This record gives sequence, structure tokens and C-alpha cells, in this order.
Amino acid sequence: MIRVWRYGAHSHRMPVAYPALAPLFEGRIVHVDRPEAADLHLFAHVLDIAAAPREMVEDWRRRRRPVVLLSEEPFWDTIWGRRPLDRIRPVETAYGGLPVIQLNHVTSRIFAFDRIPYYLLTNHRFASAYRARFTANAGLSPADWRRRFAARAVDTAFMFERRPEPYHGMAWPEVGLFGLCAWRTELAEAMAGPGTELLGQSWQGGRTRFELENWHLDKLVDLDGRARILAGLENTHHPDYLTEKIFDAFACGSLPLYLADPRHRLHELALPEGSWLNLAGLSPEAAADRVRSVTWEPARFEAFSEAQAILARLFSDTGLWVAERHRLGTAVVTALEEVLEDYSAQAC
Repeated sequence: MIRVWRYGAHSHRMPVAYPALAPLFEGRIVHVDRPEAADLHLFAHVLDIAAAPREMVEDWRRRRRPVVLLSEEPFWDTIWGRRPLDRIRPVETAYGGLPVIQLNHVTSRIFAFDRIPYYLLTNHRFASAYRARFTANAGLSPADWRRRFAARAVDTAFMFERRPEPYHGMAWPEVGLFGLCAWRTELAEAMAGPGTELLGQSWQGGRTRFELENWHLDKLVDLDGRARILAGLENTHHPDYLTEKIFDAFACGSLPLYLADPRHRLHELALPEGSWLNLAGLSPEAAADRVRSVTWEPARFEAFSEAQAILARLFSDTGLWVAERHRLGTAVVTALEEVLEDYSAQAC
């Protein structure tokens, strides 16, 4: 049994914090409410470590228990952490520096999924929504899709935060890690005009997704059948980082825009060429030209229909979801045990 103490505004965003994943850690990880009662201290964001309370820092000085950054989000690691490749890195707090062990997409195998990407496991709504939608979509023929696409009023839709700042393009090419927020913002702005929608709070104003009771359901309902082409672009590129975005585009019956270099594991799904647009290697302007030049020949709808069948089989296989959850639980516990073993070895 590993006793962990979690802290910070982002502490709900880590594998051991999600209610949907809690059964994976029963009898293996227990949460304590005081730092001095913990075997290790867990944080999800480097800013939360920087804001660590005095009692935690003083406890580290007394007992030297591991401080672990268990980060599920490469966006945070690149923009705020800025040292995503380091297994151990220092972090300054108001009460002194701490040596921090990073468990992220680069430094651990926690997020290296087998078949179902990690983020889709964090809430049961993903499995429920995708099973229902892809099963229904798989029942449509290429001719059905051709008629539906022809009836759409919108050519292309983008829904993500507008983040044009250059620092969003930070890159570590040796591991396939680079920011996409500024790139995708430039793409959306290059395509702004008739036939294109720029959706979301940062473009239109209104509520953020965090103010919605079920932002994912709201997104699927709002975008279902809305546009011929729908951006499923991530905020960050890493081979193992694959969230709901491209699957939402497929589920809503739109041709997805994505960016995946040859190392990206989306390619392992073997979705047919033509069923989605890969914008890897293109400038925002060149990507905009590529999107504008999309043609709607019969082969496109055949590929799209086949992709829907592939995704229906993937997300309807309960055994795959169960196996992936088991893999994740084992990977998290193993990673934390290795941290504790390393600390014990150093103490000796």
C-alpha cells in the first residue's frame, strides 16, 4: 500500500484522482490528508509544486520523502514546466527548493497506451458516447455519407482556445514533442471567412467548457452534423498523446483535421487514407490551402465509412477497455513503487 498526499489546484487531474479510475488503485494506493503521513507527495502541475505549503516543504526536509510531478498533460509540461525531458528537476517554492521526480509522457510509460488512449479512460462518458455514436455511424453507407456531407451548411469548423503567443510553439523534436496551440490558431485565422466557423469562448465569448455540467456531451450535440470538416487538433504533439479531439470529429460525422508526424501512434489505428487530413509538416498557410483543396470524390466517402467501422469495433470492445484500465493501473503503481525503491536505495 502506497500512501500519497495530493495538493494543488490541478490535483484532480492525475490518474489516481479520477473517480472513474479509483477502482484500479483500491488496496494499492491510499490518499492521506497530511504530508507527514505520506510515503510520497504527488502534484499534477509544476505551478502547484511552486505553491506548496510550508508544512509540506518542512516535511520533505525532515523525512526526504519523494516529491513527484505526475503529469498527464504535455501542455503543462512544455509551457510551464519547460523541462519535460528531465526525470529529476528542481522546483523553487516560497520555502526553498525541492528535487522533483517527473512522471510524464516522456519520462514514464504510464501514458503509453496499448489500444485505448489514456485520456478516454478518465471518465466513463467517453466509452458510452463513442460506443453509441460509432455503432450508429457504422450503419451508414458511403452514399449516405455523401448525401449528409452535401447537406452541411458549414465547410470547416474549429473549436479550441485561441492561443497565438509564439511560446506555444516550444519544441523538443528528438522525442516528437512540440506545441500546437499557436500553429492551430494561425491555421484557424488563415481560414476565417465565409464557410468557416471559429467556435468557443475565446473566439465568441460566453461560458467556458469548465462551466458546463457535461462539456463533452455539449460539444458532441453542438457539432453533430454541423460541418464537413472539423478540426481535431491537439494542443501538443507527442506520439503517445491522443485525446478525444479526433474521435469527436469522427463521431460528429465530420472529416477530421489532425497533425501526426510518422511517430505518432494515431497511425497504429490504421484508419484509411482519405478518412482524415494529416497536416503534419505544413505551415499554417500551407495547411489552410490543403484544407481548402479537399475534394469529395467517392473514394473519400468509402474511406470515411470504413474508418467509422474501425472505430465502432475499437470502442465497442469492452475487453479492450478493461485491459487498458488494467494496464494503466499497473503502470501507475509500478512507476510509484520504482520511485520509492530508488529513494530507499539512495538512503542506504
